[in-house]
Parts: sequence; structure tokens; C-alpha cells
Amino acid sequence: MWFERDRLGVHSMGFDARDQRRWFTPETIAALEATPPRELDALHDALAELEADVLVEYDPEDAAIDHQEEDRWRMVAPPTDAAFPTITEDFAAAIEAHVRSLPPRWRLDGAALAFELVGTILRPWWTAEHARRTKTWRITARRRRGTRRTRRR
Repeated sequence: MWFERDRLGVHSMGFDARDQRRWFTPETIAALEATPPRELDALHDALAELEADVLVEYDPEDAAIDHQEEDRWRMVAPPTDAAFPTITEDFAAAIEAHVRSLPPRWRLDGAALAFELVGTILRPWWTAEHARRTKTWRITARRRRGTRRTRRR
């Protein structure tokens, strides 16, 4: 995590799907993948709230920020000891506890990693849900169009 020189932002290092998994144990990933999609969706929302809560703690306009020092942290991955422990139940509470236990510099990265991992696991479900809703909408729209034509005649 680092502060931008423009005093407008706080940034976290983004990771792709493969790199996200490095920060979690295989047991945690398996437990998340076994969780029903609707529960994962609720967890994803809770993790978004956690990330927002962590973000509020940082003030990019703070005059005490040493931007020379911040440049050292630009695009630096969190240390390996920031990796998540094995979590198999009560994900939201366990992830929040771990994120809060991290040093302030790495809290945003920890929250973002958990949020991104759950989003990556949910992506196929979201795609299928979107396709299902689109198909339902199209069928409903066709029915309505047909009904209107019948009434006009």
C-alpha cells in the first residue's frame, strides 16, 4: 500500500488469480470454493465493507506523509508473513481479524487480497447468473411484445 504524491489516493497492489492464491492456504481456498454462491456473494459484500473501513483509516492529505518514503513502497507486494492462516468457517470474522492484526501498511493489501480472491471464485457464478437473467429478460420482453400486438388488433 502506498500514498500517491498527488494526495488524492491510497493504492493497493493488485494480483491476478494465480498470485491471489499464494496468500491463502489450499484448505481455505477449498472451503471457499465449497461455500454456496449466495453465501460467497454476501461474504464478498462484507469484504468490500472491510476494505472501505480500512481505507477510511488512511488520510492521503496528511501533511506528515513522507512521499520520498512512500515511493519505496510503490508496487511492492506484502511480506510473506502477511499470508492468511487456514480459515474453514466464519470467513468474514476470521478474515477481518487477520487484516486487523497486520501492520497498518499492509491492512489495505490484506483486505483487497481477500476481496479479490472471493470475487475470482464467484466470477463463473456471476457470469452464469447474468446470462440467466438476460435470457429471462429477453423471454419476458418477447412475451410482452406479443401481448401488445394482440391487443392492438
